[in-house]
Amino acid sequence: MYRYPDFPDQVYIELTNACNARCTICATPSMQRKRAIMSLDLFRKIVDECGRHRARRILPFLHGETLLVPGVLDYFRYIRKAAPGTHVNLTTNGSRLNAEMAETFLQENLLDSLIVSVDGADKQTFEGIRLGLDFDEIRNNVLHFIKRRNELGKAAPRVCVAMVTVEENKHCRKQFEEVWRGADEVHFSVYFNWAGKLQNGGRTPHKINFCERIYHYITILADGRVAMCCFDSEAAYSVGDVKQHSIHEVWHSDAFNEKRAWLHERNFDRLKLCGQCDYINHPAWTAPLVRIRPYIQRTLPQLSSAADRIYKRWLIR
Repeated sequence: MYRYPDFPDQVYIELTNACNARCTICATPSMQRKRAIMSLDLFRKIVDECGRHRARRILPFLHGETLLVPGVLDYFRYIRKAAPGTHVNLTTNGSRLNAEMAETFLQENLLDSLIVSVDGADKQTFEGIRLGLDFDEIRNNVLHFIKRRNELGKAAPRVCVAMVTVEENKHCRKQFEEVWRGADEVHFSVYFNWAGKLQNGGRTPHKINFCERIYHYITILADGRVAMCCFDSEAAYSVGDVKQHSIHEVWHSDAFNEKRAWLHERNFDRLKLCGQCDYINHPAWTAPLVRIRPYIQRTLPQLSSAADRIYKRWLIR
């Protein structure tokens, strides 16, 4: 196996797996796992440990829309209290980011970065992908958030508007950049098949034996179970439970290391989830670069961001 840090660099905490959208590019609409909301007590236990280990990033979202959670701001307030030096990133669909919520996030400095998943430059394209959401509402929410942040003279959170590139929206990339030019960053992501749950053609079939998702990230679900990675949306390969063990114990557990060993050996007969996943499909020449990427992200973030953009542009060309 490859070396991995003593504590995960990035801690994904799924506050809920419920969502108010039915996006065509997401596995959540077809998820069989029971919908749940993480209790504030369990969340505090997780964040306390992140604070003790000085986790680099906490990401309180995963397979649902975080801002649907009742009292959600108390979760973010607790991160600032228990893990004050940790970068807090939220990815949201923007539908619940109304003026009142925006004001609280900004006035109380609860976020370091915000990513809004939009996936369309116009109403027709957006609403054809993000079923159940209203393009105009989300555009107004995001633009108000940016405007209010600037009025308050704040540098954070940095706002990124992101688009997953698929056949239905790739024609509007230039328009997307123009529509969202007020954001700090406009980001184009590569479409992945959610470990075989969705269809995706045209990607290289070559699989490397490294995935940063199991060497640098930990994925904690709303019920406390730890999935092998964020693409394991049904927790088919659960590696532990933070209600019963610490994050550190799960991270170094035999169950987790077994999965890392299977991937290192390319044993896809036993690791069927990875065998179906196209996230680790890369040309062979990229393998050493992918392995050092997490370290470059930590030490040279600007270089890492530039390299990511170039490589993703090549992938979605």
